[in-house]
Amino acid sequence: MKLSKRESRVVEGAIAQWLEQGVITQEDSDKLKKSYQIAKIDWSLVAKYSFWIAIVCIVFSVVSVLLDEWLIRLFEEIFTAPDIAKSGFFALISALFYGFGLRRKKYAPDNMFSNEALFVLGIVSTALSIYFLGQVIQAESLTKLILMASLVYGVLGLWIPSLIVWLCALLSFGCWFGFETYQASELGYFIGLSFPLRFVVFGALLIISSLWVQRRWKSKEDFAITTRAVGLSVFFVSMWLMSVFGNYADWVVWSEVSQFTLIHWSVLLLMASIGSVYHGMKYDDELTRGFGLIFIFVNLYTRFIEYFWEGTHKAVFFAILAISFWFFGTRAEKIYSIGRANEKTKLK
Repeated sequence: MKLSKRESRVVEGAIAQWLEQGVITQEDSDKLKKSYQIAKIDWSLVAKYSFWIAIVCIVFSVVSVLLDEWLIRLFEEIFTAPDIAKSGFFALISALFYGFGLRRKKYAPDNMFSNEALFVLGIVSTALSIYFLGQVIQAESLTKLILMASLVYGVLGLWIPSLIVWLCALLSFGCWFGFETYQASELGYFIGLSFPLRFVVFGALLIISSLWVQRRWKSKEDFAITTRAVGLSVFFVSMWLMSVFGNYADWVVWSEVSQFTLIHWSVLLLMASIGSVYHGMKYDDELTRGFGLIFIFVNLYTRFIEYFWEGTHKAVFFAILAISFWFFGTRAEKIYSIGRANEKTKLK
């Protein structure tokens, strides 16, 4: 069996821990180590990006076909059909993509990237079907169609099951939330919240719900982790925007405000980042730990740029940045070296 370098490190760590705890003997450990090889090329990444490129090429191929003059006339004749027929046609196409993907998933479960690529094509067809259905029912706003798409993707993602379809459901739901609150807002505010602050709340709700689901339904753990990753992304990016713009929806008003008056948002972002790091360390969660560490640095460097860009000579400014990055780089390198040394010691 061939494993990537990343997978091999996980397996080596597990074997070392089992040996230390007495779960397996030294002989078992040696056998397990000989049962796999480290692949020189991470073929999983090659497969993943190859299928993404294939999907992009399919899109370009379709566009090229549509640009051909005689085919344009042909499609114009075909698409004079009623909107209900167009909706049904794309619904049938999407069902074929999902069905073929499910079949491949059943008989070739290891080909996960090609299976997911089929689901992506099904997602596109589903969106077109819902769009034409909206023309039939004469939906007053696009937001209702986006919400419908989110519900359809959510049900399909859980039923197939497919994380990429579920991710599309989350993104669609986020788009619906953004458009809906934007349309209902007055002077840029929705119940007193600016656009970024709404998504702080939205991201926090996704994080809380994902943690609740992960504890309650272990079978849906992968979906909960995906939801939490989206929630953390939305929450921290929105909190960072709040640290820059505050709860202001008017650019003119914001431009007249001193950045120092928004320092409380920076403090809240720092507290949230430290809390995320603490959670990651306590529960050995790389996701929360990683987001926390990233946004601690993003927060600090953003404040440095805000407060020192104008009053500092640019040579000094960039020299300070270079020294700080060099310092953190050497610290990270040292921590990595210590970790590798500990792993080698355990293996011995």
